[in-house]
Amino acid sequence: MALDEPQANDQVEVINGVQIAIEQDLIEYTTSLTLDYNEYRGFVLSGMQSC
Repeated sequence: MALDEPQANDQVEVINGVQIAIEQDLIEYTTSLTLDYNEYRGFVLSGMQSC
């Protein structure tokens, strides 16, 4: 995960007012993920299936 400008091969969406760019090749792996923010741990991804 990085804070960067979207690249040509990214799918860009706005979710809850936040612009998210995900590389096209990774879209299928992210459909069940939830991104949250925890005061102590920072950004947390949950719901990941084994790849």
